[in-house]
Order: sequence, then structure tokens, then C-alpha cells
Amino acid sequence: MVISSLADGSLLYGNDRAQLMFGISREQGIGKPAALFYVHPEERDRFVSAVLEKGLVTDYEVQLYKSGGKIIWVLLSGRVMDFDGQAALTTSFVEITDRKHYEDRLREAAAVMESTHEGVMITDLTPRIIAVNRACLAITGYTEEELIGKNPAILHSGHKDQAFYAMLWQQLLRDGHWQGEILNRRKSGEIYPQWLTISTIYNEQQEPVRYVGVFADISELKRQQAQLDFMAHHDALTRLPNRSMVETRIKQEIEQAHRHGQNLAVLFIDLDRFKIVNDSFGHPVGDELLCQVAERLAARLREGDMLARLGGDEFILLANTLSDAQDAAVLARDIIAALGEPFMLSGQHEVFIGGSIGISLFPDDGNTVTELMKNADAAMYFAKENGRNQFSFYTSELNADARHKLEMENDLRRALLHNELLLHYQAKIDLHTGKICGVEALIRWQKPDGTLMSPAEFIPLAEKTGVILTIGNLVLDRACQQIRQWLDDGLDNVHIAVNISARQFRNGNLDKLVAESLQKYQIDGRHLELELNESMLMHEPERAIETMQKLKNIGVKLSLDDFGTGYSNLAYLRRFPIDSLKIDQSFVRGMIADPGDAEIASVIINLAHRLKLSVIAEGVENETQLAFMRTNNCDELQGYLFSKALSAPEFTELLRSGKTLTS
Repeated sequence: MVISSLADGSLLYGNDRAQLMFGISREQGIGKPAALFYVHPEERDRFVSAVLEKGLVTDYEVQLYKSGGKIIWVLLSGRVMDFDGQAALTTSFVEITDRKHYEDRLREAAAVMESTHEGVMITDLTPRIIAVNRACLAITGYTEEELIGKNPAILHSGHKDQAFYAMLWQQLLRDGHWQGEILNRRKSGEIYPQWLTISTIYNEQQEPVRYVGVFADISELKRQQAQLDFMAHHDALTRLPNRSMVETRIKQEIEQAHRHGQNLAVLFIDLDRFKIVNDSFGHPVGDELLCQVAERLAARLREGDMLARLGGDEFILLANTLSDAQDAAVLARDIIAALGEPFMLSGQHEVFIGGSIGISLFPDDGNTVTELMKNADAAMYFAKENGRNQFSFYTSELNADARHKLEMENDLRRALLHNELLLHYQAKIDLHTGKICGVEALIRWQKPDGTLMSPAEFIPLAEKTGVILTIGNLVLDRACQQIRQWLDDGLDNVHIAVNISARQFRNGNLDKLVAESLQKYQIDGRHLELELNESMLMHEPERAIETMQKLKNIGVKLSLDDFGTGYSNLAYLRRFPIDSLKIDQSFVRGMIADPGDAEIASVIINLAHRLKLSVIAEGVENETQLAFMRTNNCDELQGYLFSKALSAPEFTELLRSGKTLTS
């Protein structure tokens, strides 16, 4: 108890408990302002006013300073009384600091409970629901009135049996908590996945008094997880299984086939002419084609089959219900027929592609995923190299051939590093004068043992692997270097013809490379001739015309090589800015035995002259062929009749000798 004056607020009396609480003796406290003990002095004024107004005030909460400066909460009661003849305020107090802290924690817990996005449900031990938060109502769809007093089983989905809930309660009673994923039911009847944590609340005697369930709707998380899992195992464009998924499936089917003595087939499918579509119409159209291919192939699947996209224009089909190789052949024919039908793209482009298929069989062609896929791939390449739009079964010889090609590719790359590729030169003869008028640069591969390999043995591989671009640049540079050398030697009456590969021509920078080489060796474009194959020009004729015009602007000559073996459109032939046609040597060699070849050669010469083009006959090896060319007014010839291909020093001597066709 504390007594203070109403007049000036000074302390008049304090009992022993007050002295102990505030840490001062009665003598020290007498006369001090009572407001000093209030954390908020104005609170005393309000307390006094309330007492004067009501005469008696109870349960007035304020904060006071305890001994040592510690702040405590107290519950004040006050009334006015007479103390030695003067009106005084008698105040008694009870410390309630612990209760206030507990109330603060309750308020904080309530605030957290209401603000959290997770549902919270509190039950008694029966269990009956006694409290829920807003998130719980939002997730379940129930109102608070519909849940309070109910058993939480109102939310059960029925997807878990009694054994599950028995295990849940057993763990909760033993450990005081349980956590896991369950399926619950909203008021609407919708089943949803929920991550639930149940905790037991204990009293001071460690007796359970409440259960608190905290849960989250993980529908979106599960959807995202399913999407990520799908993306990890499927192709983003076609939605087909990807390499990872099909390899896992093949492994599983191999194990199954081992146990039951079954057959499997792996079909490696590569689209024919897909690159042409992609380059001609753009990648969006190419993507549309891949999606249509996926749909068309998927429609041919039998129960148990799996179709996957490996990437690019490559697909894998796993067939696990085969009785023999003939079944695989029937399936492959069906796929080829499906791919042979036209595809309508973007509603306006009708395209035809086709496909090449390689087939490997389990257990004959491999016992592992790697072996079966590798061997099917090898068989596919064999089918593609032998005409496309067909299928081929794997044989052990295919791997030997593949190893040989790989070794040759590695050797070819080393040859480029060690300057083993060199140029030989074959003369072109003016039939009107009999003199050398030009020369064709022919690449040779001189092995370390001195043997020469003809381009027919390695150029196709170089085309396929892309090494041809490096080789093409090398040939162009070496040819221009040789022109410079001959010009410096006073041999300025010839030009060099260089063969251009399809990859070089379509690479988009051929005109720049040619211009740079001419500039590097300070030579005029008229000394250089580029031989172009007609099939490469007809791939994209309009783009080809644009490229050829750029080359003509540099000043180089252009020749159409192997004319008559491709599919040139005469309308385009008139538009191509070329200087000459070269009759393919197959017609020249066959003209003696086959009058048809002679007639074709004659027609080519007449056609070229009508188009104001000169004509070169290659592969002239005897006098009969020479006589035919003279009779039909061919302009130039090339072949063993005059000279084989020679090294640069040998050809230089030939030029200096002044040799003619008749000498």
C-alpha cells in the first residue's frame, strides 16, 4: 500500500511491501513525488482524476518503475481517505507483468494466425474444432460456424484408409507431432493435396490440452512439380518423351525381355529434306513440321510402343510387341508411308519430306541401351546414304564402316593441320587454237607415306562433317596464290577454275571470301573461275541467283559444272549469270557406245551457244571424242588426251613448253 497527498502528489506513507518493491526505505520515500514511480507520469493524473470522480477505482493497469529501474505492470486500486487531517489517495497494487506478457504473446499468436497464408485449426482432445483462422476458411470453403464444434474428419477425402489414420494418431500421441502430405476435401467436394503439420499443446503439468493443425494447399506446388517433371522427361516442342525418358524405358524393356524371352526393336528415324524446309520457310514453319510429324507418327503407335524426339529432326521409336524382324519391317514401312504423305504448313505451304529409318533388334544387335541406339543410328545412316526414304536393319559391317569413316575424319582433320592437302592442275584446251586457255584446280590428299588420295574418297565425308568449309577456303586461297605466282612469272594467259561445294555456296559469305582472297594476292577477278554444281543452284534458285550476281560483281567467271546430270530448269538457266557450261564426263565417255549420250552432248552444246555460253567437255580421252567435239563446235576440252592433273611445278613447265593439242 502507498499513501500520497492529493494536494501536491508527494508520498506520505508506504508499507513494507512497497518499500521492498521500489527499493527505498520509508524515510527515503516520504516526500518524494509519487509520479516519479510511473513510467508515464500523466497516468497518475488520470488515475487520480478517476478516483476523485468515482470515489473508488479498481483494476487500473499502469506501468511503474521497480527497484533497479525495471519496468513492471501493476493493477491499481485507489480511494480517497483522511490521513492526519488531510485528503490523501490510498493506492494498493498487484503486479501483473507475467499476465501482460502472456496476453501479448496471445495477441501476437492471434495476429500471426490471422495473417498467415497457411490454414490453422485448433481442436480439443475429443477432437472437436474450437478455433480456425481466415486461411483455413479460404482453403476449405467452409464458414467458421460450419467448422466450430465439428470433428476434423469433416475434411477427409476418403482416399486414406483407417490404417493410415491409426498410424497418424499413434505417432501424434507418441511424439507430440505428425507431418505429411494428405488429400482433403473442400466444401465444394473438390479433392486437393495438403501439407499438414499437427502439434500437441501441453499445459504446465505436461498434459496434452489442445491439438494445432497447420496446413497448406499444395495444389499449385504439385502442378509445378508435375510440370517440371514433364519438362525434364519430354521434348518442349513436340511434347514427346525425350532422350532421357526413352533410354530409361528401353532399359526397363530390356530387363523385361530378358526375363520373358521377348523381342524388342529400336527404330532410329531421321527426316529427309527437313533442312530444306527449315531454310526455305524459316524455323517457325520447321517447328510446325516437327509437331505434325510427331502427331502423325504417334498415330501409328501400337499399345506398348514409345515414340521420342532426340532433337533436331531425329526420333526414336521403341517397339516391344514384336514377334520377329518382319514385324519391325512392317512398322518401318508404315512410318515411311506416313512420312511420304504431304504436310500442309501454315495453311499455305505443302511440303514433301520422307524419312530414313535404321532398325536394331534385341537381343541380336545389342543387350544395352547404348548398343541398340548406336546400332540403330548406324543403320539409319546407311539407309540415308543409299537413297533416303527407306529403312535398313543393322549389320556388324555398318559399325566397321562407321569406325572407318570416323578414323578418316580424324585423319582428314590432322591432314589440314599438317598441310597434307595440295592442289594439282589439269589443263583446259581451246579447241579453236589448240592452246592451253585455262586450268582446273583439283585437290589431292598426300598421305605421309607419299600416296595420293583422290577427292572422290574424302570429299563426300568432308561435306557431311562440315570440314568441307575449311577445305574450300584452303583451295580458294591456294588457287589465288598460284595465280599470283604465274602472273609474277609472266604466265598471264590462263585462269584457274575452282570447284565450290554446296556448303560453301550456301554459307552466305562466299562473295566476301573470294573478294578477300583476290585482294590478298592482288589479282584481278577475271583470272579466277568458280565451278558450281547445278543441283546446288536449284536448291534455292532465287537465292542462288543473288549469290552468283554478287560474285559476278567481283569480276570472277562462273561455270555450271556437270551439266545434264541434275534437274536444271531452263527458265532459271537463262537467268543464271554464268559464263560457261561443262558437259559431264559421263556423256563424253559414253558417247561412243551409246548414241543417246552423243545426242545429249550435242544438244547441250547447241543450247549453250544459243544462250551465248561457252562449252567445256571434260573427260576427253581419245581422238574419237575429240573429233565429235570439234564437229559439234565445242569450245574447250579437258582430259587425259592432252594432260592428266599435274603438280604446280609440273604444270608450270607445261605452260612454259608452249605445248598445244597438235604438238
